[in-house]
Amino acid sequence: GLTQAEAKAAYISECDRQIRTYGTAPQSAAANGGGGGGGSTADGRGGSGRSGNQTPTNTPATPAGRSPGGGPLLTPRGIAAIPLLCAAAAESRISYLSRLKSTGRPENGWWRKQEPLCADPGTPLAAPESAVLVSASKVEELSLLISSEWSGSVPLPPSVVQSFLWPLHNVLLAIWVLLIFICTHVGSGILLCKTTLLGARATGAPLGRIFSEDIGPASLAAQSLCEPHQAVAVRLTGLCLMPYITQCNACRTVVDRAGPVAGGMAYVFLSVMTWWFWLCMLPWFAFAEICTAVMLGWCFALIELAGV
Repeated sequence: GLTQAEAKAAYISECDRQIRTYGTAPQSAAANGGGGGGGSTADGRGGSGRSGNQTPTNTPATPAGRSPGGGPLLTPRGIAAIPLLCAAAAESRISYLSRLKSTGRPENGWWRKQEPLCADPGTPLAAPESAVLVSASKVEELSLLISSEWSGSVPLPPSVVQSFLWPLHNVLLAIWVLLIFICTHVGSGILLCKTTLLGARATGAPLGRIFSEDIGPASLAAQSLCEPHQAVAVRLTGLCLMPYITQCNACRTVVDRAGPVAGGMAYVFLSVMTWWFWLCMLPWFAFAEICTAVMLGWCFALIELAGV
């Protein structure tokens, strides 16, 4: 519903926020990157001109699996994709119907083009995300079949059935976001344990970098879910993740006062103590969201049928 100028301004604003949030490359690394050219200065200008600019750790500008600081890439790919998924969940019903109409056949569906973000596709670790993606793909496929191949055999207009499935589409996006945070939380805890027991040389990830490039961005991303411009399903997901935000902030305080080792131990301890929240409460919340989406779907289907 935005004009072209407003859309460009919103895109630029989001890019700036992404760079501020995930651009964790140290200044020394940026200066070293420009050292190959003659006359480079401390701020990176000179020589090749652009070699000193900081590169966000979640961009493909660095070698695969490496960060600008020389260590492994810690900022999870799923966390970097959270703003895009939230923007997709904010799609209005009218825009959703228009997009399905322009998509045409199920082979061109949006969900079919997505892949797991927290693990390599096809691996057992990607099974939870794959289950969500397959379910959402089937919902989208049903919506597209009704408007294409089954258009003459369904007694209702295609837009009515698609309006019924629209809340479920948004909820599945919110569940995908929730699943990304669960996987990120588990991965952070495992990485902290490995680094504490085996040392940073074995894992290539010092404890301080884990907090600054992994846990920190994840906490900021979780906080952004509760912003007023987010969709209702996303904001509810953000409310459910408030204990996670509190845990990250508390451990960050421990890191500042007692060091990264104490902060890592506190993070692992709190994660073990709150296992029931991650394994029981959040899945129950996801199931409740799906049930609510199905009930709300009848309302939107009636609205579309009435032509309101």
